[in-house]
Amino acid sequence: MQRGACFAAVRQQAPFTASRMPGRAALLVLALGLAATAQKSTLTLDPPWSIVFKGESVTLTCSTSHPPGRRFTWYRNNKVFRSTEINSLKIKYAQEDDAGRYQCQASVFRRSDPVQLTISNDWLILQVPYYGVFEGDPLCLRCYGWKGARVSGIRYYRDGADVTPSHVNSELSIKQARTHDSGKYQCTGSMRTTVMVTKVNSPTVSISVQELFSTPVLRAAGSGDPIEGSSVTLSCVTQLNPQKSDTPLQRFFYKDSRVLGEPRSSPDYHIPVAGLQDSGSYHCEVQTVTSSVWKQSPKLKIAVKRIPASQVSLEVQPLGGQVTEGEWLMLNCSVSMGTGPITFSWHREGARQAMRTETRSSQRMVYEIPAATETDTGEYYCMASNGNAPAPSPRVKVAVKVPVSPPHLTISAAGSWAAIGDVVVIQCESPRGSAPILYQFHHEGATLGNRTVSSRGPGSLALNVTSERDSGTYSCEADNGMASGPQHSDSFHLSVLVPVSGATIATDRMGPEVVAGESLNLSCLVESGTAPLFKWLHNAQELAAASGLDPPIAVGNMLHFWSVQLGHGGNYQCIASNQLSPQRVFQAPSEILAITVIEHASARVVVPVTVSILFLFLMGVTAALVFYFKCWKKAEGMVFNALGRDTWLPVQQEPPGQRLPPPGSLGLHAEEPSYSNVCPLEPESGDVEYTVVNIKKRSGDKPKGTLPRDNGMECSTCRLESWRPCPWLVPSALGLTSQSRDGGKYSGSAQLLLPSEVS
Repeated sequence: MQRGACFAAVRQQAPFTASRMPGRAALLVLALGLAATAQKSTLTLDPPWSIVFKGESVTLTCSTSHPPGRRFTWYRNNKVFRSTEINSLKIKYAQEDDAGRYQCQASVFRRSDPVQLTISNDWLILQVPYYGVFEGDPLCLRCYGWKGARVSGIRYYRDGADVTPSHVNSELSIKQARTHDSGKYQCTGSMRTTVMVTKVNSPTVSISVQELFSTPVLRAAGSGDPIEGSSVTLSCVTQLNPQKSDTPLQRFFYKDSRVLGEPRSSPDYHIPVAGLQDSGSYHCEVQTVTSSVWKQSPKLKIAVKRIPASQVSLEVQPLGGQVTEGEWLMLNCSVSMGTGPITFSWHREGARQAMRTETRSSQRMVYEIPAATETDTGEYYCMASNGNAPAPSPRVKVAVKVPVSPPHLTISAAGSWAAIGDVVVIQCESPRGSAPILYQFHHEGATLGNRTVSSRGPGSLALNVTSERDSGTYSCEADNGMASGPQHSDSFHLSVLVPVSGATIATDRMGPEVVAGESLNLSCLVESGTAPLFKWLHNAQELAAASGLDPPIAVGNMLHFWSVQLGHGGNYQCIASNQLSPQRVFQAPSEILAITVIEHASARVVVPVTVSILFLFLMGVTAALVFYFKCWKKAEGMVFNALGRDTWLPVQQEPPGQRLPPPGSLGLHAEEPSYSNVCPLEPESGDVEYTVVNIKKRSGDKPKGTLPRDNGMECSTCRLESWRPCPWLVPSALGLTSQSRDGGKYSGSAQLLLPSEVS
């Protein structure tokens, strides 16, 4: 894209930012920016045109009066479409959907003014600055062909009228724009299109040259013409455009077309003592320092008066200005001096306009309010004038008394709760009612205290919450001494929360050691506290299920272990808490309780016992087989199932530290085993040897997790008896043909008889 002199002029007029200011000026703007709050961001375009061709690139830059931070938000058509960490955004190869109304926002600054960007697909466009053009600024326009194509015979039009200067090229420059330069602009020219040279027209572009400052108005301080001997202040009032608020202006004052002194930056001109000679026609003129823009105010006629109305007074009925709401109120304004028709006006302090203005050939006039309301309370005065400056009366106070309305009770507590040690402020306030108002506070019907307010506002009472006795119902009443009597508020119920304290851990065990497999209960107890919640810690961490362990169950203040495992050992602590709000939490940690988990003692003796029993068992089976094959041939087909005993019988465990009992302790020598299935084989066969083996399962259950081992059998005694057993009954006599798989507890003992031949 070609960039000529017009382009350079447009760049010079781009919005002014701190980045373009050198040295001290930049530091000054930076200091001012830091002192201000919510400065506005500034959006600029490069190239600085509001319309570009499709496929061209445009760079958007977001600037501020001081360092903007590291976050920039970009808006198109009032919607966020990009966020960057640098203050520039490049639109490469712009398309038609890139057109729109752009804004930017730097960090905490306010959003910039909008900039309209148009993407054109025409052969010829008229490029105008994207920013606002003000009076006195240069205005530069460029007639630009597609992809920089040469355009000949260029003509410029404003609102249909040809405004082409005598010497014209692709650029049209107006050195000092005026508001009358605003309008709809268009350019035409000849250029080669696809196959031929054609005359083409650009789209119409609207240009508005904005007013730099408003037309000034000359005003005289006070109302009406001045009185002789008084001072007069003339003010030349104008308003700079907010975007040009830093433009310096100077003012000239004129009386009867004669300049009064040198130009001044101040908008005021003072006449210390006015006389009749100061009467006349005044006006002022405002211009820029460079005189590029100047404007003149309308003329103001000032006539200095000599005999004003004076000694103005105001009387109020009822006397004293005390009125009950709904009563009649009269304001009587009068003057002691003044001639001719007098203009009376009635005013209330703080109001911008008079309540009423009327002119009479009288020195007295009454203003009536048929039914006074609370809004009529205030200070009143009246003013009188006979063409001179209005004279005010002294102020008179009017108080419209309003009966008190039912008050509202509020308590500065979190919801309806307060903690012991808090200071709760109780407020009682009536929406309507004349002061002074007496507020009385109650707790459960008993009086807490009184407060009297002399102006609009609540009555307050501070309550130190010391115990749960401060819970209960609170209310208040309001009274301003009028006939309606005291008015009562709704009640408010306050609950007092006792902060949790004195947490301890209790256990259902006598000592700190727990045998693996047993159950365990821990309790968290507190000395005091309202509705406490409980949290459990195991080894200084919140309680959680370790890998492979059954997690304990926490219910209320209880922690229950169904089956304690070795991994459950360690340090336990509970933390009790309650709270008024997320910001006010009370906690009471307990002391640490150390729990030691030990293995079941029977696991240390089950292996040697099992080996001993299995050895005796095999010896007995061997003896039975020898006896069988030597003595009873008829029993060859019988099944001897003693060797078929399975190892899946319940594992037997001995109590910790218990040894195997001596054979005599079982008492087998004192009681002979008697069986109906035992009989002598031959009278002369002699004695028979048999063995009694007790097989007994202990009463205690097997600890969870114990590995299977051999059945626990005890050989309590082996001895010779004179028995002659029948060989076909040997298997039954052994008592091993029926085996129990129920895994339950056994009572008593089972006997195993192993006959063998005596050598």
